[in-house]
Amino acid sequence: MRYWVARIVAAGWLLVLVLGSTAPANSEVIQPAYVFGDFVLHAFGYFGLTVLLVFSQRQPRIWITAIIAMLIGMAMEGVQALTPDRAMEYSDALANAVGALVGAGFFWFRGCFRTSSPT
Repeated sequence: MRYWVARIVAAGWLLVLVLGSTAPANSEVIQPAYVFGDFVLHAFGYFGLTVLLVFSQRQPRIWITAIIAMLIGMAMEGVQALTPDRAMEYSDALANAVGALVGAGFFWFRGCFRTSSPT
C-alpha cells in the first residue's frame, strides 16, 4: 500500500513540475513561487521528485532514479525552449541536477549509518 501512495504523490509532484515548467512565465501561478529564488526552487523540485521516486520503488535504484530525474529536468528545460515566452536556461538545468543528486545523496548518506538488524 505504501508504494501506491508514494507513486501517486510522485506522479502529482511530477505533474506540478511539468505545469510549472510549461506555464507562461508571467502567470500568477509562477511568480509567487520565486520567493526563495530560482535556483533553490528548481533544486527543491527535483530533490522532491527523486525522493518520492525512490520511496515509490520496492527495490530502489537510487542513482538510476537520480539520473532519470536529471533527464526529466533537462527535458523540461528543452520544452521551455519551445514555448513562446520561456527560455531554456543552463543554470536551471544545473539546479535540477543538483536537486536530484542531493536527493540521491540523502538516501546514500542515510544508508551509510543504517545498522544491521540482529538475527
